[in-house]
Amino acid sequence: MEDNKKLTITFVVPSLNLTGGIRVISIYASYLADSGHNVYVVSPNRKMPPLKKRIKSFITGHGWSAGTHFSDAYFTNPNVKLKILDSWRDVTTNDVPDADVVIATFWNTAEWVNLFPENKGKKAYFIQHHEVHPWMPIDRVKLTLKMPFKKLVVAEWLKNIMACEYEDFDVKVIPNGVDHSQFYSGQREKNQIPTVGFFYSEREFKGTDTILQAIDFARKSCPSIQVIAMGMKAPIKKYPLPNNTKYIQAPPQEDIRRIYESCDVWLFGSRSEGFGLTLLESMSCKTPVIATRAGAAEELVGRSKGILVDIDDYRAMASAIIEIANMAQSDWLQLSNLAYTTSLDYTWGNSAEMFEKELQKIAFC
Repeated sequence: MEDNKKLTITFVVPSLNLTGGIRVISIYASYLADSGHNVYVVSPNRKMPPLKKRIKSFITGHGWSAGTHFSDAYFTNPNVKLKILDSWRDVTTNDVPDADVVIATFWNTAEWVNLFPENKGKKAYFIQHHEVHPWMPIDRVKLTLKMPFKKLVVAEWLKNIMACEYEDFDVKVIPNGVDHSQFYSGQREKNQIPTVGFFYSEREFKGTDTILQAIDFARKSCPSIQVIAMGMKAPIKKYPLPNNTKYIQAPPQEDIRRIYESCDVWLFGSRSEGFGLTLLESMSCKTPVIATRAGAAEELVGRSKGILVDIDDYRAMASAIIEIANMAQSDWLQLSNLAYTTSLDYTWGNSAEMFEKELQKIAFC
């Protein structure tokens, strides 16, 4: 293997947006480009809503809709060659350069990459979730996971899924990292009034309902509990916020750290998660975590001596909230420091180096 050879690397992404998965791809693309590799990111253009939907949006006063959630804001590094296609369509052979490695990043991109000839690069599949959700074409998703690509996954549970369900035992785990220059905290103290925080999402698999039930149940024993939540959209009627919740919609990146560090504990209620970046981000801000056993929670929260609960078990989460709310300052500080110390083992620099080494292996295997 030629460890120091500069590679041409193509990431094929399904859509540019502000999701955590796209942010992770942008971090790796930027690191690789800054390390001297020739890096391309190729994506379809914005998906336009049907004309009828755009007219309805205009009539109801929401403006002339030009597509949803499309954003290239994560790709600001001039060393990364970003190519957005002329329309919403499949990425084809003619859209990508000849390369050493080409990386599929979602199930539909794996279908596209599978059709590429050898000169477009050795094929890798960067898997950040097991995308067998009810709204997905599950049979097609599973077929892509059986394709003979080198699989790179973000958590141990995904490696286990690949072995148990797809009989692929040659899978590399590259955990996500955290930017400790962005997510940090000074000296911490437990709040005089117990304060819990969480990320609000209307998506059912994110488990917002479990968190809301847990908070309501915990407040029966500890009514003084304060609640802080952040989310990308306004709350919906299906998941009403608890009384007296401070809600921050689409906070600027520089404010997210302050939200984490204002809480005594961060709640993570997912039913299904690829990794769960909020786990690491909150821990890096010295905030302990109560988490369901989803994504990387077993690895991260277990190590940090946070509290793990079963998926959907709002009563167990409520008990954990009460336990931390009643915790002595010294005990809470110990838990806070353990969360922070654990987070120090996960940096984007370390993860990116692992990613780069795997691409070198793939290119020259």
